Amino acid sequence: MKHSLFLFLLILVTGLPALVVVDTQGISHEYSYETFFKIRPSEFSTSREKDGVVNTQIWTGIRFDKWLAEQRLGDFSRIKFLSKDRYEASFSKVEWDSLTCWLSYAESGKTFPNQQFRIIFPYLREMHWVRDVQRVVLENEKDIPIPIKLISFERFFKDQVLTKDPKPFKRLQGYSLDLFLGKLSEKPIKDIVLYSADGLIQNLSYPSQLSGAVLELTEDGKHNLKSPQIPGGMWMKDIVYLQCDSAAIIDMRHVSKLIPIAKTLAWELSPEVRIALIQGDFAGKSMLLADALSEPMLLESAEYLELLP
Repeated sequence: MKHSLFLFLLILVTGLPALVVVDTQGISHEYSYETFFKIRPSEFSTSREKDGVVNTQIWTGIRFDKWLAEQRLGDFSRIKFLSKDRYEASFSKVEWDSLTCWLSYAESGKTFPNQQFRIIFPYLREMHWVRDVQRVVLENEKDIPIPIKLISFERFFKDQVLTKDPKPFKRLQGYSLDLFLGKLSEKPIKDIVLYSADGLIQNLSYPSQLSGAVLELTEDGKHNLKSPQIPGGMWMKDIVYLQCDSAAIIDMRHVSKLIPIAKTLAWELSPEVRIALIQGDFAGKSMLLADALSEPMLLESAEYLELLP
């Protein structure tokens, strides 16, 4: 495979780093494009179907997951990929170990312009791919507490202001995170966990990533995130769980999602943990969490859920 001679010479002359990997100690490791062009390239393909037509793309690059392991940069519990335009894809170590990841620098034999690399996961949707990737950050997970009380979406948003066309957005109605996150946590910097109906999870920070954001309420009752601080490709749709520090709200129609949420967030719950259903001022009979989640319809009418150690 022939690569652009001009690009190669430009890298040698300027010595510009092409990719920065930040380890869990905060130390940056810079790798020039020359580093990756010296590695024997491989071709791989991806396919996607649209309107009944299957489109297959052929890429050139290296297996990034294998290359990263060879660098011996230490253990980590989360990996993040960040692009020049602030797009971000994030995976827990458990997810990462089950994925195939490529660092691509050419499509159909044509090298990407402007010294770009692309992170591609052949078996994931394109929203997880990252164009013009510039930084890879290895992190140890923040200690996200188990929420003792979970408030139903219906109960929580009944007391929040639903705004039409909140700036800078148009043709939508939604709830301002600037207004309602303060009801969940008094901390000036807040850790936010979002989980969607189709199993996507995001860990974001307020206000750096969510100042001015809204939780859009659609006509069919779904909640979608929109934030002027992050690229549109990171706007999560159909959110069914939102945790802000130690408080959480949940769409009771999807209460069974607590099982994968607990697994992903590594909640340490004993088999004896019980859950209480609260309706208004009335606290219903508690039951084992495992029993409750096996019959989620029993929980859908609750305004609150309380985890009882």
